[in-house]
Amino acid sequence: MRARQKKIAPVGVLPLILFLAMSLIPDRAMAAGFIRLPGITFSEASPNFRLLAASGSGSLDDPFVVVEEVFGEGEVVLGIDVHAEDFGSRVKTMHAVGFAIQKVVINRTRQLWDYYALELEFDVGRGSDYYDGLSFGQKSKVNRPFQSDRFAAVEDLTEPRDVLRFTQGQVKPGERVRFVLAITHTGLKPQFYLVQHVRPPYANLDRGLRKPIRLAACTNILGPNADLRGIFQCRK
Repeated sequence: MRARQKKIAPVGVLPLILFLAMSLIPDRAMAAGFIRLPGITFSEASPNFRLLAASGSGSLDDPFVVVEEVFGEGEVVLGIDVHAEDFGSRVKTMHAVGFAIQKVVINRTRQLWDYYALELEFDVGRGSDYYDGLSFGQKSKVNRPFQSDRFAAVEDLTEPRDVLRFTQGQVKPGERVRFVLAITHTGLKPQFYLVQHVRPPYANLDRGLRKPIRLAACTNILGPNADLRGIFQCRK
């Protein structure tokens, strides 16, 4: 740290203090962006993607639409914080919290995606199990069967973790994919992660799911076929 200070020209005490304070903040925290909508916040919890925009109220007629671009390798982790006590189930289920969500993901990597998985986690690396109250609308018919515009098949797993596996399709570099699903929780104001990966983490995926898996500038880039309506909030 002293070696770095020797290179700093005299700039006054206050700017120097601010510089030293900022140097202690992890790069990931400095780079992370977020989008806040009424009652809920979406945030970047991994450094390999960017949130671009979000809109909607979470109902079936007006789902949350979250647009992101993935530019790095590895697992993608989207933070979700429901901070309104009166948020409720906006998909009319018996859960304390529930909402419909569409994820639009743009492939900015050099890899072709022929597999995509979404998993719910309370802590990164600690999967959501059958009994913790967090699920993809478990025991409801909301948005089922879950859909994607580029993958023909989806598996909805509840054990040993809450995972959606999308297969039988592909997303080439520069293309985008949409996922239509629902998320529910039995408690108020939950904070959790929607973790995503684009290929099976192990040769035997079922065996791999029992291990910790660390998955999981606003612009009009959705294209003429996006059919997305409403006012988008931008990344901050």
